[in-house]
Amino acid sequence: MNKANRNIYPWAFGASFLTLTILIGFLIFKTYQLEDKNYQIGQLNLIQDAYGAAIMDDKIFPGGDAVFQTALVPYLSVWFMKVIEQSPDAQRYGEQRMELFLASMRKQQSLDSVFQWIVHQQQLDPALVYLFHFDKLELYNPEDSTWKVFYQRSSDDSMGAISGSLKKGSLNNRVFQLAVSDKVPLPYRFTYSLYVDYENRNWRIIQQMAPIFLLSLACIAVIVLLSYRTYRNWVNQRKLADLKTSFLNHMRHEFNTPLTTILVSAHSLIDRDTDPDKKEVAQLGRVVERQAKRLQDYFEQMMGAVALEEQPTKLVAVPIDGYTAGILDELRLRYRGLIEIEYIPLGHDVTLHLDEAYYFSILDNMISNASKFNDQATKRIRVGWEEKPGQYCLKIEDNGRGIALAEREALFTAFYRGQSSPGKPGLGLGLYYVKSCLDRLGWTIRIANKPNGGTIFYIYIGNESFNSK
Repeated sequence: MNKANRNIYPWAFGASFLTLTILIGFLIFKTYQLEDKNYQIGQLNLIQDAYGAAIMDDKIFPGGDAVFQTALVPYLSVWFMKVIEQSPDAQRYGEQRMELFLASMRKQQSLDSVFQWIVHQQQLDPALVYLFHFDKLELYNPEDSTWKVFYQRSSDDSMGAISGSLKKGSLNNRVFQLAVSDKVPLPYRFTYSLYVDYENRNWRIIQQMAPIFLLSLACIAVIVLLSYRTYRNWVNQRKLADLKTSFLNHMRHEFNTPLTTILVSAHSLIDRDTDPDKKEVAQLGRVVERQAKRLQDYFEQMMGAVALEEQPTKLVAVPIDGYTAGILDELRLRYRGLIEIEYIPLGHDVTLHLDEAYYFSILDNMISNASKFNDQATKRIRVGWEEKPGQYCLKIEDNGRGIALAEREALFTAFYRGQSSPGKPGLGLGLYYVKSCLDRLGWTIRIANKPNGGTIFYIYIGNESFNSK
């Protein structure tokens, strides 16, 4: 699968997640609207029934009809005549009379006590508050059989409020809207509304919906987590598949080259058995030996990487200075003519608990890599110790080409072949084996580039691994 196709998946995941989030958000919003519409509907029905019984045949509240008869009804005929005569002050007159009428209603209303009685009688929540609102007053014109609007206010207009502390009325908290008509002294009808609610209605509904909301968030989080893990696993599987393919192709090449060389050399030896040239035979024998050694190294690397997890760690106490110097002397013989090895001792005698095979493999692979990925005419590697607070540090520095920052994290991955690897022999297991050995020993490693070229590897060893003499 090419890179362009792979890049589609993060976008597809992001688009799907955004769509899912919007869909769940829409469903939650619709659920909120439904809850808001049906919230306390049972209480509102009880209030409506109890209010009807409380006022009986009166207007708005007990004693309200008397206010109508004294503060409003006598002035309706005057307003109506002004309308018929098309007087310019008809509207102003109507508003003034309604302001005086509503002021009388507010002064003489008994709605506070009526509402408290209803709450107590029906055993409702005492936190409920109400709003009585005068919506509209109309007069009937028999000449054209139409209703003329004398006064009108919307539910959010405080000028029409009669009593109550509820700040805002809406369709969702309206108990009722009643239209009452009368014929004396002329036909008129008025409309008023009762609203009952909690001051913190929205917060109460949100609290009521909290389990649904939290469950939705949890579901989104689980889906995101599972999707992310699935995507990461897919990416890792693709990387592993590509890595295996690359490794198999590389291994085919690396094993085929020495085998072909050995076979060609063997055939040359066979062809010359009648008249052997000792010098040429010796040269061909060295080629066979060198390529066979190369195969042996590859085999040992592969077997070591495969068997490492199954091998128990055998810790023994060794004097670190002498032991390291002895290993480096052995490696100098192996890499003689390939790289110069310098050792800077710790400076005082300490004993380190380590696995001898692991420690040897760490130094061997580090020196092998320093030799392989170095284009200098004279290749050098320096191994030394640094004592730091709470730990010791084994410092390994070479004069090679250095390691790009982008490659450092993947450098210790099995079969990884960096940008500097093409044309270089190897299976990409050396530093992977180093990191595996360090992990088994509980040590850590850090990489840095030298300013003048080359790489520094810092291997940190905790003081718990040392015994000072």
